[in-house]
Amino acid sequence: MTFVVPITHWITLAMGAIGAVVGVFAFVDAVIRRADAFPAADKQTKVTWTGITALSGVLLVLGLYPMVFPPPSLLWLAGMIGSLVYLLDVRPRLREVTGGSSHW
Repeated sequence: MTFVVPITHWITLAMGAIGAVVGVFAFVDAVIRRADAFPAADKQTKVTWTGITALSGVLLVLGLYPMVFPPPSLLWLAGMIGSLVYLLDVRPRLREVTGGSSHW
């Protein structure tokens, strides 16, 4: 049974690292998108999505420190859900509206 502890430790670290990358990417992408594209895509405003992805990114980056918010925790999952909703729902619609461009 002692071999299970190192395996779960490495899985937790990998989930934390992947979550941090996803959270930071979602936040940076929300920041560089044009503000007028969000209403055109029939989504919430840029400020709203920037706030959601910023909070999600902070929670996911804190997941790198297992003593704070370890990856299977509820707050870490909430951060992952916020980032994934942006990346899988909002971002494709924004790219569709802007023709793939993220800047002016």
